[in-house]
Amino acid sequence: MSVLRISIALMTLLPLGAHAQFVHEVYDDTTRGYAIGVFGRYQMASNAMSVSMLNAIYTGSDLSREMRDATSARLDERNRIGLDGDVGLFVRHLPDSAKGLGWFLRIADRYHADASVSQDLLNLAMFGNRQFAGETANLGPIDFNYLQYKQYEVGILKLWQGQRTQMFFGLGLSLLTGNQAATADIPEPTPFTQADGEYLDAEVHGTLRTSSIASTQYFAANGWGFSASAHLGMKGDRFGWTIQLDDLGLLSWSQRLRHHDIDTVARFEGPDIDLFATNPFASVNFDTIAARVVTSRDGDSFITAVPGSVRLEGYYGLNSKGWKLYLGVHQRFASDYFPLIYLGTSAPLPKQFFIDGRFAYGGYGSWNIGLELRKKFGKHVALRLGSYNLEGYLMPGVATGQSAYLGVTGYF
Repeated sequence: MSVLRISIALMTLLPLGAHAQFVHEVYDDTTRGYAIGVFGRYQMASNAMSVSMLNAIYTGSDLSREMRDATSARLDERNRIGLDGDVGLFVRHLPDSAKGLGWFLRIADRYHADASVSQDLLNLAMFGNRQFAGETANLGPIDFNYLQYKQYEVGILKLWQGQRTQMFFGLGLSLLTGNQAATADIPEPTPFTQADGEYLDAEVHGTLRTSSIASTQYFAANGWGFSASAHLGMKGDRFGWTIQLDDLGLLSWSQRLRHHDIDTVARFEGPDIDLFATNPFASVNFDTIAARVVTSRDGDSFITAVPGSVRLEGYYGLNSKGWKLYLGVHQRFASDYFPLIYLGTSAPLPKQFFIDGRFAYGGYGSWNIGLELRKKFGKHVALRLGSYNLEGYLMPGVATGQSAYLGVTGYF
């Protein structure tokens, strides 16, 4: 049970970032010439926990019975939580001539965390032991992953312009420097609850591997890796499509390593555990908990997969003024991510504004509503502002995801 709370505490501590990288700052813009831009984005999502509950856990606020009951009603057999974030900048050049080859440089600071826990484990955390009196609770397995790394990407761009169609290709290779990592793998514990629900015994075994998890060195290179990205798209008067691969790679961790073997029999006493009653950062001493339930030693190097993604999208032009209808699917190569399917429409507005709205289902959450606004200031500056989870701001007590992204690009 300590692992659940540690997981939630670690994840809610992150500088959060975007959930689904629909927008690649370089590949999704075919404006010719030089460009320089900055971007930032965050996202948090769960299939069961509402935005209000996630925020209450982080701040240590009281979790009302109504909030816990609503969460319990949404629980599946396996429940997922995901957090992402990145901030960065890029420079690119796309030549005016169709015979030329473009290039780009892109630097980003990226975060990712995900967890997968059982229905019984979350109910135990919210309501205590009494509900399992005389029964066996399914508390596992528990999976948790956390990465923080820097990305230094260099790539080439190619644009083919026909009479009525445009083809665009991009390819990027990245050097990755790992800052922090944690990965936990805890198979299903063997639990038993005493007949009147006064205590629950659980035999827990598993492993936790970390790299520099207690360090605050922002530029520490405790791991090295590589990733690749690619984009191929076609734009026509009526039809268009995109195939995009992003951040597919591996990180090898070799510095500040710890390996923790979890092997314990834990007893949870009392009908009300109330793990979420107080701020997890104020009340949990990670070193004390670890000393009770794990055996730690210097770790061996280990490899983690970067949570890359693949996106397939097609559109149909509804009129000659740029109003489009599009459909796509986005899949991330990360634990328990459910394919995100989305349907949207986009259209230009007066005074160089542009609006984009979409409905989606999947990811780490469930139903999503997205909205994006873009504005061009003359020929030299473009602003992009949006959210893939607008419902998280409009209905935080019901919605299970929240996100935002911002980008500013200058053209020369």
